[in-house]
Amino acid sequence: MSFFIVFVPALGWGIMPIIAQLTKASPKEQLTGTTLAALFFATVWYAIHPSSLVIFPFLISFISGILWSIGQYLQFQAFQKIGVPKAIPVICGLQLIGTTLFAAMMFNEWQTRTEMIVGSLALLFILLGLILTSYQQKQHGSSNGIPLNLLFILICSALALTCYALINQLFDISGNEVILPQALGMFSSSLLINAFSKAKPRPAKVYLNVVTGGCWSVANLAFFIANGTVGTATSFPISQASIIIATLGSIFIFKEAKKRLEWLSVVSGIVSVVIGVIMISLIKTT
Repeated sequence: MSFFIVFVPALGWGIMPIIAQLTKASPKEQLTGTTLAALFFATVWYAIHPSSLVIFPFLISFISGILWSIGQYLQFQAFQKIGVPKAIPVICGLQLIGTTLFAAMMFNEWQTRTEMIVGSLALLFILLGLILTSYQQKQHGSSNGIPLNLLFILICSALALTCYALINQLFDISGNEVILPQALGMFSSSLLINAFSKAKPRPAKVYLNVVTGGCWSVANLAFFIANGTVGTATSFPISQASIIIATLGSIFIFKEAKKRLEWLSVVSGIVSVVIGVIMISLIKTT
């Protein structure tokens, strides 16, 4: 069961950006719909699996929800400006470096020399895969690079999402204690972001993104369960296999044209990511 749970976040987080883009909503509408679903899911989950809501763990989880909202809002903005296939690898790569290395070093999840060697090689394979997957050939009069302002947005998004993934484990807060206060932090943040926006969210677009939030909620719950089972240094890199689903799905669904060299790079990147993910997943059994 724990083996299956580890791969659920990759599936949910891979489908999530595709659904969000299909709704053709603004980043604020995408965020509001997602957090609305997350709050509903968390409330139902808490009713079925109640846990004590102590002030300090509640505040930490609430803050993690705020961090997620900031990171995800910036991510939604990046999706609309440069597309899912180009934004996802950068965000996943930066998150991967921060989250996995921090968890391995601070939480001592890689304790033996073998685990450190395998884990380091796995990270190199995954990062290489992320670079290859995001490769695009230059077009006439254009560049395949990411503008500095958008790169700054991606870095800020990755930083906020990295902190969201780590902060609860840093204070040893369990999955059930996290879910509801985190969702409250997410939803409150989305309301605050909308409050400072001149354009009011369109209800129809917000409700469409409830499906986006459903995918995220299932993946998020599975992620925190996996953290407690195999540790963040293992569960987070495996969750980044979401890039395979997000990249290929968005290419096919949105009919993004790819040249032969670009397809070769995407496929090679996916293979590299899979190798890295398999190596990470084997650490706990080495």
